[in-house]
Amino acid sequence: MDSSDKKSEDKVTAALLQVLHYGGHNIVCSLFEDIDLPSNEINVSPQVVEDESRPDGVVSCDCKYKIFIESKIFLDAFNSVHGKKQLEANKKLSSPNDAQWVVYITPDERKPQELEAASEIIWINWQKIVEKLRGYETSDNLVKFLIDQFCIYVDHIVFGNKGRLSNHGALSSIEMLDKDQRVIIVGGAWGEDVALKYHFYACQEGRYFLPAKYIAFYHKNRIQNIFEIEDIIESTCLTENLVGQKYLEEKEPNYNHKPRKFFKLKHLHTFNPEIKNDTVDKNGKPCAFTYNQRYTTYSAIMNASKTSEL
Repeated sequence: MDSSDKKSEDKVTAALLQVLHYGGHNIVCSLFEDIDLPSNEINVSPQVVEDESRPDGVVSCDCKYKIFIESKIFLDAFNSVHGKKQLEANKKLSSPNDAQWVVYITPDERKPQELEAASEIIWINWQKIVEKLRGYETSDNLVKFLIDQFCIYVDHIVFGNKGRLSNHGALSSIEMLDKDQRVIIVGGAWGEDVALKYHFYACQEGRYFLPAKYIAFYHKNRIQNIFEIEDIIESTCLTENLVGQKYLEEKEPNYNHKPRKFFKLKHLHTFNPEIKNDTVDKNGKPCAFTYNQRYTTYSAIMNASKTSEL
């Protein structure tokens, strides 16, 4: 890993730490639900005897723990000698009996084999982190802002690396593609419904995508339609002139004029039969093809009958 990649890794970790710092214990518990963290409940007791003293009351809390976070933005994080040595050293930091854990965050869709063999290490991927934070409910505007900025940053730094996930600088076949051959596949029912009826797709401002000519949508365990991207506006409000009055009335009557990234689309093809999802997790159980975004080639998607062929 070169110095610029290390800086990017450090920056995305720092952004996550800011979210955790201001979000507090509740957001830590929400993100790392596999860890049995101590409760932060305040205990109160009146008239407690302490040695020879009898104070009128005591307030206590048992919430004390350490979570060491190791962030990786490339898939092959354990292929290097450094990565393997670092993992062995980090294993020694894990001590659940002392309320001390080590968490690895990687871009892998499945738990890396090296971490499967390290039972003392907790693993989660960036996709799941973003998913959990997007679904986290809070009335704190600062925390909301930090979550939004962090998710945008992950889109750019981590998911933006999806096309070049080699730690050794080698380009993947996806990144080497000409833009006209690349297809973005995004998850979610909302996007496809809007694209079919109103001919656009809008997402959070600043979300990073590899340049592509086409976009398709995954939901309900299938991919059914592909669209051509006619234009992209990096940041714009969804005005009546842009999306039409009918869309704003039917879909977002309370739209607050927050800027979005905007894709103007043209429907290209409906797959019949649809492309079925046959993705499985590390235990061989069915799982989602994507929660965020993935890429494939135009020729692959036009000839596929199942997601494993993408």
